[in-house]
Amino acid sequence: MAKVAEVTALMKNIAAEEHMYTDEYDNIGLLVGRNDAEVKKVLCCLDASDAVIDEAIEKKAGLIISHHPVIYYPISRISDEDVIGKKLLKAAEHRISIYASHTNLDFVSDGINEYLAKLYGLIDILPLKPYISETEGYGRVGKLPGKLTCLQLKKETEKLLNDKFVRVIGDPQRSVSRVAVINGGGGGDVAYVDMAKKAGAECLITADVKHHVAVYALDGGMTVIEPQHYTMEHIYLARLVQTLKIEAKSKKADIEILQAERDVSPRA
Repeated sequence: MAKVAEVTALMKNIAAEEHMYTDEYDNIGLLVGRNDAEVKKVLCCLDASDAVIDEAIEKKAGLIISHHPVIYYPISRISDEDVIGKKLLKAAEHRISIYASHTNLDFVSDGINEYLAKLYGLIDILPLKPYISETEGYGRVGKLPGKLTCLQLKKETEKLLNDKFVRVIGDPQRSVSRVAVINGGGGGDVAYVDMAKKAGAECLITADVKHHVAVYALDGGMTVIEPQHYTMEHIYLARLVQTLKIEAKSKKADIEILQAERDVSPRA
């Protein structure tokens, strides 16, 4: 058995909290619970959804480690009259702590972006925007082992991420060799298209592409492969569980670390 603070210290070794993206709002760290609470089981997930909290209750997991913060925007009250309030109350009433590791886990070496870049087989991998160091930061860019058409890269994305909702923005027959990856919502701002273009990428793989961003990419000659936000990040969870187990073993922390089974895509 370990304390919540001991387990979250393991996460800080994997992705230090000070490496979060301070240029925009984020909310990481222990968001619900007590540092001195005892923990036997830890449940890792992408989202601390209502279903995941129920799973933690059933499995007697005292700590949920999520990628996305359960409290993202500032809130003025906690009650059972809204969705977030209900979740926070349920977790607290069952003595379940919730910790979030968000942009800091995106940026670090062996974090989500790095893992995705390697999954695609990219070589000479660098961050799109160095933030922590020259090798750590926002997104990743690298070379494919050989040229692929965007249609081939779309099909590869469907296979790698087990995602049937992948789209191509631009010419699907375009041949590309240098690819940028931004896990999650990199399609929310044209700045990320510019970032990929500045890094010499011919194709950007990211999710949550807004209409005006799609038009901007198309006009600027950037092809975009758009999988789901969920699949881009959920693919990393097994890796996180493995890494956290290694950290726990090295620190002789007596805890069981599980991947949530009810952490599912909101798309059917």
